[in-house]
Amino acid sequence: MIRFALIVASTLGFVLTAAMGNLMVPLLRAFQSRQQPTRPPEPERPDAAPSQDSDEAPERPAQPPTMGGLCLMVGVLAAVGVGWTAACVAEPQLLGTEGLLSTRLLIALFGALLFGGVGLADDLARIRRRAPLGLRRGTRLLLEAGAGAVVLLLLGASRCLATGLALPGLGYVELGVLAPLVWEAGLVALAESVRIADGIDGLCCGTAFAAQLGLMLCMTILGWFPLAVFPAALAGALMAFLLWNFPPARLRLGSVGSLFLAGALGCAPLCIGWPDLALPLGLPYWLEGGMVAVQIAVYQTTHGKKQLFRTAPLHRWMEVRGSSAVQIFYTFCVLALLGAALALQWAKIS
Repeated sequence: MIRFALIVASTLGFVLTAAMGNLMVPLLRAFQSRQQPTRPPEPERPDAAPSQDSDEAPERPAQPPTMGGLCLMVGVLAAVGVGWTAACVAEPQLLGTEGLLSTRLLIALFGALLFGGVGLADDLARIRRRAPLGLRRGTRLLLEAGAGAVVLLLLGASRCLATGLALPGLGYVELGVLAPLVWEAGLVALAESVRIADGIDGLCCGTAFAAQLGLMLCMTILGWFPLAVFPAALAGALMAFLLWNFPPARLRLGSVGSLFLAGALGCAPLCIGWPDLALPLGLPYWLEGGMVAVQIAVYQTTHGKKQLFRTAPLHRWMEVRGSSAVQIFYTFCVLALLGAALALQWAKIS
């Protein structure tokens, strides 16, 4: 019956997100067209690909509307609620105190929504403050750290907070009092890395789809099969969202959607006591964020005299080298599938 609940969650996530997308695309386009005359031109990004010289600059196509992650969040919430209700009707013991399954699921959902709320504030700042770059970096990092701290406090109060890592070949490595600090830093780093990855159409959505499928399979292997309703619903919703987000995109996740995905990928493994699964599952995102971190570190240590890469992050580097958006999309999906395969092997041998 639990398998039926997973099918219901994934199917409902697909249907609801598809329906919400049909409604939001024209609404967001109309809203964007009203805001466009009052917004200043966006400054050139330092990591953007150099433009080709031409006698007459071509007219830039209209950008797809952002904040599409809102329909993703609504579809996932409804799908998880229906799927979990179906699972509890079939097996009422899931509502018991053993394993605190309901508590863990609610914390994972709440954590994803908190990070999504930070992304929504970032998107709204671009409209209200006429700031193309959104919230200031310090403010955004502070809000992300606050969201992560709330999740850790809830897990600690429920006595569900993991105190170590299960590393292949080393067994369970206790971190003691350092564990909350490590989880907090990991959640913020993952959130920033996923936000960076939302620079190419379909990139963040496609990689997250593979990651959620891998997480769902890992949960079944590790004995958390009922809680797999969350990644199942999210995978179905992401499949529907790809209908609008595949290059060339007609609807983009925005910060609200990318940070919601980051919160789901970081909080769900943490809530089942396996935070280390976010390492292989987030492989494409760690490559994106790691490349930017290395680039900044080299630039600062050499006082601005040297850059290790021509540009960063990874998808911008591939873009400069001539890769199309579709090629970048498929390359990152392969990386995401590799990360999911590593996570499955990690779960089997740990």
